[in-house]
Amino acid sequence: MLRWFALVAAMLLLFAVPVMAQSLFQAQFTYISDFEGNTPLTTACSGSTPIPDGRVIKIFWDVDSDGPDTTDPQPTICDVPPLCEGGPAATVNFNEFAFNSAEWGYDAGYFLASTYFTCYVAMPDPPRYYLRIYETNGTTILWTSTVKTLISGIQEVNLLLSDWTCGSGGPQCLVRDEHE
Repeated sequence: MLRWFALVAAMLLLFAVPVMAQSLFQAQFTYISDFEGNTPLTTACSGSTPIPDGRVIKIFWDVDSDGPDTTDPQPTICDVPPLCEGGPAATVNFNEFAFNSAEWGYDAGYFLASTYFTCYVAMPDPPRYYLRIYETNGTTILWTSTVKTLISGIQEVNLLLSDWTCGSGGPQCLVRDEHE
């Protein structure tokens, strides 16, 4: 019960800040134990050690609608995050976040993004995104989510264990910053 109260309170707080800018979509990514079948994401395929808080989750844009591949970039961050009043068009307020299960009262291996992933001024074409979690070396892919198509407005993207593929084989192209 305390988890649900905390979740509702956090969501109400999250609605208050982003509505000030011209946002087109606001999506909260979650992977929590409250959904049937969700077990902690682990540090190895078929492993038993849950991913600890602090591990980075990167957001990728499926630019060609062919699913996750090495040509997909991380979305471009707006000029002045997090409110992004000036855009530019089709930019977002962030493109990565960290595991934060303890913040929400969950065990390790779960996350609930503390801020809505928000697009400003104009929708990207296509508005399709997925998440990637890397090994501690930061280059070898450990987990990849299915692609989710975002729609205009506020939405929750509640990922299930079945949405994840472990060991997607090798590194994603290295991105030093969002302008590459």
